[in-house]
Amino acid sequence: MSQFASHIIFLLSGLFFISCTGSKQVSKSTAIAYTHTNRLKKKQRVHLVHFAKQQLNVPYVWGGNTPKGFDCSGFTSYCFKHFGIQLPRTAIDQSVVGKKVRSKKAKVGDLIFFEGSDQRQNKVAHVGIIVSGKKKNIQFIHAASKGVRISQLSEDYFYKRFKTIRRIRA
Repeated sequence: MSQFASHIIFLLSGLFFISCTGSKQVSKSTAIAYTHTNRLKKKQRVHLVHFAKQQLNVPYVWGGNTPKGFDCSGFTSYCFKHFGIQLPRTAIDQSVVGKKVRSKKAKVGDLIFFEGSDQRQNKVAHVGIIVSGKKKNIQFIHAASKGVRISQLSEDYFYKRFKTIRRIRA
């Protein structure tokens, strides 16, 4: 195998490990390492969502975590990092951070999680940031195949795959 082919395989395998779906299991140390004590204030949540909206139409890039291109968890970690809040890199690891919240108690700035397109796996594979609403009227911003956009939980695709909502602490 040529050296060039080896480099390509190495790069592609690296992208796989930083993709949105991430690892198959979440370690307890991940959840503990990102447990924080202070809640985000309403004003901070509004600023977070405003910042996230500034990224609308940024293209989707698998493994991307910059305004040149985002995947879903790269987008959420980038937005929270702008406000000094470190999140794990993958959606599945982000899904255990913070406090679980019911959809009727959802707030702007909470993270919303979904299963992947293969529902038989029953694991978190996508994440977004809630921008408005409660229950089925939730709107969220996320990095999808068409780039950063706002979607609604009531869309059949997302409603069927909804997993949980988490409130991140600062």
